[in-house]
Amino acid sequence: MSKTKKALLIAALAALAAPVQAQSPGPLAPAEGIVIRTEGEVRVKPDLATIQAGIVSEGKTAAEALAKNTPALAKLVEAVKAAGIAGGDVRTSQVMLIPRMTQPSASSSPQPRAPKIDGYEARTGLTVVVRDITKAGPLIDALAAAGANEMSGIMFGLVDEDTAKDAARQKAAEAARARASLYAEKLGVKVGELVSIVEAEAEAPSRPMGEMRAYRMAAAGGAPMAVEPGEITVSATLRTVWRIEKQ
Repeated sequence: MSKTKKALLIAALAALAAPVQAQSPGPLAPAEGIVIRTEGEVRVKPDLATIQAGIVSEGKTAAEALAKNTPALAKLVEAVKAAGIAGGDVRTSQVMLIPRMTQPSASSSPQPRAPKIDGYEARTGLTVVVRDITKAGPLIDALAAAGANEMSGIMFGLVDEDTAKDAARQKAAEAARARASLYAEKLGVKVGELVSIVEAEAEAPSRPMGEMRAYRMAAAGGAPMAVEPGEITVSATLRTVWRIEKQ
């Protein structure tokens, strides 16, 4: 290879290597320093509840099952409106039509026999938002009296979740500075300037649910439904990086 070609090859390799060197992190990259992960939590009383209730109907044909289901669901909607729930707080959340299968009895035939449809099950459900928790128990009783034969639970929430979230963020921020100072003091260094703040994806607020798992409801009657909302935990998580300075 001639000297000219060697020189051109060396220059090309140097040009390719230059950008890689320029992108290498400097001594003050954000990942360096005191890295702290903190979480702030607040517990607040919920001020709304979400109830899910529905109708399960059976029939020999799909049309028969739906024909029973439609007027029964209309009665649930009437009960919800009679309880003073606004129209925007009630919606249909489930519509299902399920074939009911039966397995033919065993026979001497070597060929397996396919299962047959011997009826249908129609399921429709309502999701109702109750903005006055004191109405939750009476509404459950009213739904049962109106014919609801399935409920999947009651979930509590907050109308203004942002206010509780900001309170949790404040606690997380206060904890971040305090913890960085604690580590620095014990390790003989000084906390410098704040390099970065990252709000991590925290888990969804813990929303306590009532003990009503999905089940077919018995006929209405007996003592009124008691609803205990408890408290909701709202959290915020921070990742902060602080520079280290010598004492």
